[in-house]
Amino acid sequence: MTKRFGALQALRDVTCQVDGRAVGLLGPNGAGKTTLMRVCLGLTTPDAGEVRVLGIDARAQPGQVRMRLGYAAEGAHRIPGLSGLESVAYAGELCGLPRRTAVLRAHEMLDLVGLDEARQRPVEGYSTGMHQRVKLAMALVHDPELLLLDEPTSGLDPGNRDELLQLLARLRDGAGPAVLLSTHLLHDVERVCDACIIMDRGQVKYAGSLHELQARMGEEEHVLRGEGDLAALAGALRAGGHEVRPGEQSDALRVRLAEGAGPAVIWGAARAVGVALWQLQPRGRRLEDAFMAAIGQEDAR
Repeated sequence: MTKRFGALQALRDVTCQVDGRAVGLLGPNGAGKTTLMRVCLGLTTPDAGEVRVLGIDARAQPGQVRMRLGYAAEGAHRIPGLSGLESVAYAGELCGLPRRTAVLRAHEMLDLVGLDEARQRPVEGYSTGMHQRVKLAMALVHDPELLLLDEPTSGLDPGNRDELLQLLARLRDGAGPAVLLSTHLLHDVERVCDACIIMDRGQVKYAGSLHELQARMGEEEHVLRGEGDLAALAGALRAGGHEVRPGEQSDALRVRLAEGAGPAVIWGAARAVGVALWQLQPRGRRLEDAFMAAIGQEDAR
């Protein structure tokens, strides 16, 4: 699938298939995440390629696709003059629900997202967190099979962000819709998702489970902590062809050993430069490491 906007190549031969109850759509700004979601919704037509969502051709039958999807776009996207309840009920009516059913469903969804007495207030007075909750309720009101969320935790304080992620986790683990979560926050994907798509400059760099992505990176990194001249230890290890980066604490280093080397190399180098190690442990690579490697920017970190 390909999509161009003038001189900008937004999507470049995008091909992927991912299974999972919650899938993270990751990538830096301008990677093509929002364009891909809009193409899946039938709101943007690709220049070439096939788009099938839930088995439906999104180019030929965009209306049928949208009836089975819920979408919360980035930004406030409010309708001035409506309350939260009226906004959600209106979204339900747009999806074909009778007025009475739409209002009842709106109450249910607002209960689900934790918007209580504020549901009767005009949306213009809502905080960022309340806007995000209303958008989620609007996306859920017609009981979709797949929920597309574009930066749903953007602008939230830590408490609201945690509550929203807990709600997405409950949807993932319950009878709710599957979730496609577009975000640049890797921690959100680690908290909620079981699979991910990584995009960069309009291309898919990885599509599959998080476990497979992190397992692919191996457990070749060791974290060490100790007392003494850690700069000298880092220099000695680099001289031996090993990669060394600062750790998360001032007395720590992260070491990726050269192929075929074992932890004994680190112990030997520490003895040679007079560093007393009191911690040395292997560690599976974090999603951040796997993400940066996937988009080819590992050396920039």
